[in-house]
Amino acid sequence: MGKENKPISCFDTERRDFMKLCGAAALGGVSALLLSGDAEARNTLETLKSSTSQGLKDEAFWKLVRTQFVLAPGLIYMNTGTEGSMPRCVLSRIGSYYREFAQNPHYAVVDSEYYNYFQTQTRTNIAAFLGAGATENEIVITMNTTEGMGFVANGLTLQAGDEVLTTLHEHEAGICPWYLARDRRNVTVTQLPLPTPATSNEEIVALFENAITPQTKVMSFCHINYTTGLRMPVKELCQLARDHGIISLVDGAHAIGMFNLDLHDLGCDFYATSPHKWLCAPPGTGVLYMRKDSQTLIYPTLTELYPYDPEYYSDSFQFRGQLNTPSFACINDVMDFHNTIGKDRVQERILDLSTYAKEKITENWGADKLFSPTDRELSSGLVSFNPFDDPYNNSNTNKVSSALKDGYNIVIRTVSFKDNASDTQAKRALRVSTQIYNNYDEIDTLISAIKEIMASL
Repeated sequence: MGKENKPISCFDTERRDFMKLCGAAALGGVSALLLSGDAEARNTLETLKSSTSQGLKDEAFWKLVRTQFVLAPGLIYMNTGTEGSMPRCVLSRIGSYYREFAQNPHYAVVDSEYYNYFQTQTRTNIAAFLGAGATENEIVITMNTTEGMGFVANGLTLQAGDEVLTTLHEHEAGICPWYLARDRRNVTVTQLPLPTPATSNEEIVALFENAITPQTKVMSFCHINYTTGLRMPVKELCQLARDHGIISLVDGAHAIGMFNLDLHDLGCDFYATSPHKWLCAPPGTGVLYMRKDSQTLIYPTLTELYPYDPEYYSDSFQFRGQLNTPSFACINDVMDFHNTIGKDRVQERILDLSTYAKEKITENWGADKLFSPTDRELSSGLVSFNPFDDPYNNSNTNKVSSALKDGYNIVIRTVSFKDNASDTQAKRALRVSTQIYNNYDEIDTLISAIKEIMASL
């Protein structure tokens, strides 16, 4: 089993037939989105040729995209922020990858460019997808964002009294590593309040800038806050950190697959993300980006390759025992899937649906019930709101979320957060994810269902 037998992307199958049907130019770069033998898909292709790339006029295209997912019939799944759904081609390929691994395990773990310990080829492809250079040397494949955040927080040589600036809206994956550093090394963890909703990048940057002290050594923050969906001004914050000699670590759990990322342009030192969410990779897949000139700021906390070659320092993080490499190989397929649709097109679709959801929430319950920003530059695919008059009543939001799942087959989630550290209660919210397999009708159905549930309480 040699290199010529490497795994074939799901997009290579039947590519020739698909190209005959539609042509890449006619579909704006959509060269091999689905299995061309599907009769319904063939009938839909003509509609796609004449569709535009904006909003409701493009629903035929997104209906076709929806057919590529195996979500249960009748299910309205609007919780991609917790976990995404794999496309059909990825779901079928993962079984093939496991079979190839099982056919010759020694070859897989030692020689295969897709299954070996170093994961060189997949890491290189991820780097290209994320704007992180042409080699694997700044990429480590992890199991999730939590692992990546932990690698950085535990690998830094922080001293007692050193300060980490973060926010009150951090996910457990982003704050717990710093709590550990606080308790083990007497590091100071300062959590800044964020405006709800935020109205400008400038106010967020000013919050961090005004909080910096001589003891500040790290700025750690979300790219997209899981609480309100606020998209943080990452590039500006990373530049602020660099100007003050501060290390920047970004929790980008929700960004990969939602936005067209260019990590070199963002300028962060470290960036942890989860392909298993919005990119729709298999569960247990994550990525840690380590900027080349920042890598030696951290020590590997789990490794089989130490001492290390400075030129390939990221290998000491990647080489850490046998990992679920067949699932890692699927990251190539979901990247191919997104590239085929177009990363910018995916981004705009997610934001279009998010904007529509916010409009419907405001229309039905008022602007004060919406916790997510309305400025598109600050927005994401996460929409957070509370339609009740009392935003602190946990029972109301839990009842709505449960009733949606049990009575309407609609899956969302609830979140909570504090506006200020001194707050005695946390605000409660319903959180909706607007992914490419969702549509405007589902948002309308969600709004109607919530109104019915509220009327029955």
